[in-house]
Amino acid sequence: FGADLLRLWVASSDCRVDVRVSDAIFKQLSQAYLKIRNTARYILGNLEGFDANNLTAAEDMLPLDRWAITRLNDLIERCIKGYEDYEYHIVYHAIYNFCVVDMSNFYLDVIKDRLYCEERDGAQRRSAQTAMFLILDAMVRLLGPILAFTSDEIWQAMPHRASDDAENVILNQMPKPYADYALDAETLAVWQKYVVLRDGVNLKLEEARAAKLIGKPLEAAVTLCCGDEVMVLLAGKEELLRTLFIVSDVMLVAGNGGEDCAELPGVSISVQAASGEKCERCWMYAHTVGTDAEHPTLCARCAGVVRA
Repeated sequence: FGADLLRLWVASSDCRVDVRVSDAIFKQLSQAYLKIRNTARYILGNLEGFDANNLTAAEDMLPLDRWAITRLNDLIERCIKGYEDYEYHIVYHAIYNFCVVDMSNFYLDVIKDRLYCEERDGAQRRSAQTAMFLILDAMVRLLGPILAFTSDEIWQAMPHRASDDAENVILNQMPKPYADYALDAETLAVWQKYVVLRDGVNLKLEEARAAKLIGKPLEAAVTLCCGDEVMVLLAGKEELLRTLFIVSDVMLVAGNGGEDCAELPGVSISVQAASGEKCERCWMYAHTVGTDAEHPTLCARCAGVVRA
């Protein structure tokens, strides 16, 4: 398993109770270690050519990316307090949950389309790259005292700002929250409702896949029947919702709503096969596929990106 996993076992143990050790515990920790490592690897793979000295300003960053930084700020505060209180298991669990819940299950999944299909140096892609760089930079510093070898390996592979000491991660200061990028409490509460709604949509998409109605989520169109309160929340947000749900289309209709999303009452969710043709580049179904004579197999967005 290696020295880093031994250090991770020590850090994950609460020294106020009996400390247990077994092969099964090490195997479980190795899976957690791989989740943290693979999160870093994915981010590294999408930072190729990124200039860390030219970050997207807070006012120009997309709201989804600012949500991710806001979650990062919470992680930084929890980890710093964990270190100051000598409660290293809190640091480990906080970073692991951040990688699994906030990153893998939500943020990194949602921004794949933007990373892969938008213009390489376009503002939208650079906004996501800036958020990912700040996340990785903070994570590797927080992990430095625990995963000494892994964090240094990541540090050597990632881009740096001019103010960083590139020789080794532990020669740098611990991160501080990025207050300028953070969303205010009211906006963060709205985004939490989006996350809850996405969980409800994912359940319906799984049901549609089981019924052979669709294959992949991009083959789906989602209709949300919303009560008055939910309609106020979602009106005009169809494009954002399509991105969050990773489907080809989202439609809002007014109605009595329903209870399909337990934590966000007043909405019913239905899934149907998306109309239009499949774009061979982004794999979304759109009615604009075939409208560009130069790129007849691409949707209008992809044709414009390829042409640029």
